[in-house]
Amino acid sequence: MTARKAVEAAFKACLKTVDPRTTVRDVIRLSDWPDSSRIVVISFGKASIEMARGAIDSLGSSRILRTVILAPESQKSDYENDLNKLDTNFETVVRFGAKNNLPDQDSVSSTYSLTRAIQELDSASTVFLFLISGGGSALLALPKAPVTLEEKLEMISLMQARGATIQELNTKGLAMSLIISDVIGNPIDLIASGPTVIPTGKNESISEILKRLEIDESKLPSSIRQVLREPEEPITTSHPPTNLIISSNINALGSAANYLKGAGFKPIILTTELSGNAAEIGRKMADLIVSDTPENHEFLRGHSNLQYPLALIFGGETTVILPKNPGKGGRNQEMVLACLDALETRENQEKWRKSRRNFVFLSAGTDGQDGPTDAAGAIISQEDLHVPTNLESSEYLKNSDSYNFWANFNGGKSHLKTGPTGTNVMDVQVLVLE
Repeated sequence: MTARKAVEAAFKACLKTVDPRTTVRDVIRLSDWPDSSRIVVISFGKASIEMARGAIDSLGSSRILRTVILAPESQKSDYENDLNKLDTNFETVVRFGAKNNLPDQDSVSSTYSLTRAIQELDSASTVFLFLISGGGSALLALPKAPVTLEEKLEMISLMQARGATIQELNTKGLAMSLIISDVIGNPIDLIASGPTVIPTGKNESISEILKRLEIDESKLPSSIRQVLREPEEPITTSHPPTNLIISSNINALGSAANYLKGAGFKPIILTTELSGNAAEIGRKMADLIVSDTPENHEFLRGHSNLQYPLALIFGGETTVILPKNPGKGGRNQEMVLACLDALETRENQEKWRKSRRNFVFLSAGTDGQDGPTDAAGAIISQEDLHVPTNLESSEYLKNSDSYNFWANFNGGKSHLKTGPTGTNVMDVQVLVLE
């Protein structure tokens, strides 16, 4: 097996390890459960359908009163027929929304229906089991009056264009929760915007975030400015929720490391908190590829006596600062494009010719959707430095048009397309140096 095939297989192993149905099924155990108690399963996010299935597998239909699932619109066609196979001994409500991973009117309608259902079913004998995964903040959307959905979307778009991180976007202005984390550091209050977490008021305020992003608050709609000025109302409860993270990026990275070790590589998991500008990190990967002293690179500080073939494994979530008229792409495709673009400079070409080091670099999202595209990411190796092409990588990079570059480069062979995976534990990067 070539190094490139091994890296692709390692990424597939990541996806298998973080399978949401298996993960939920394996962590739920009931003991001394009162016969009179019933469970309401509420599942939302990119892994909502499979997480709900895992809960049903473990709990059995007799204990479940109702199941409510809020899933992304992008999963509708894939899952619609399969949903009919869910256990029908209890009521099941499935709603789709958040087209393009942004709140929409379907999200608002679903959230309103969900809050009414919780109020209706709340009783001393009811336990609410929330199953939460990445993308949940786009599916749970009920803007605080007088803010409209359109105004909320305008603010999200403005923050994204300024390179806002997922932590900044998910800052918020009687349950057990099982959570699949898609946020660096696994902060429970920011995963899907932390709907089952009681606010403490210790987080950075939205106003502070806007200031750091250099967004003029006075230019925002008056309704948003009004809400930002309102003090956060304290929430009290006699039964605080229990929140447990059951799967995260480290599970995926561990699986990749195990696979690559079995394939004869020497894996090192460097971080689960890779962040920053995707293109800048791609260029740093290129620097590492051509370096004749990799142990001195900033990514490998503290690591000496490196053994080859070396497999460096990263996880996290980077950002893209968009130009005025962006093309089509995502952070993973952009990172690999920036790496290739940097390797094509005259200086790096000369360095690489001296070392003749074989390499593979992959960057991909575990949800299978990098940005608003059907690609999970991209992969390159030393062979790609010799591919004849009239494509100007620097132009595509400048226009944030990485998807169209990879679609046209070498017959699309560098594009990674897994289809929607039904989960999300952020991104995975693998750099193999031989």
